Amino acid sequence: MRFERYLRSGPFQDTSRKRAALARKQRLERERLPLLADLVAEQQPAADAVMADRAERWERSEQAARDRRAADWRRARARLASYGDNLRPVLRQLWNAAPYPATPVYLLDMLHSFDRGNIDPESPPWVYKGADLRAVDLDDIVRRSQQRMAQKGWKP
Repeated sequence: MRFERYLRSGPFQDTSRKRAALARKQRLERERLPLLADLVAEQQPAADAVMADRAERWERSEQAARDRRAADWRRARARLASYGDNLRPVLRQLWNAAPYPATPVYLLDMLHSFDRGNIDPESPPWVYKGADLRAVDLDDIVRRSQQRMAQKGWKP
């Protein structure tokens, strides 16, 4: 079954540009209330404290995103498993041939579309079966698609 790994963006990076943006933000806050600039400056946190807080929030946010994605995969696989033995292989084959990104949200959406009757397994919407198909040479398109799939390690 097609699956894309979650790309981790790495730890929070404390950069000079982020510190400059923080300094600019704090300066504008002080300039907004010129009569209370000293009071506003006292209440503004130090740059080190702000960057430490951002690093901590970044870690929590990344973990929450990974947890949410894992829960979506579990939900999608449970939903796929709820179909009968005769329909489950058809839906898996449909998913493996679909042009959508291999994320749990797209799998859930495809299953939802199937449940609503918007996707016919015998004639999925991404396969063109129109009258002018003879005029288009699909061999080159299919070959390039198979090459891309092979580069990613997918089986056609």
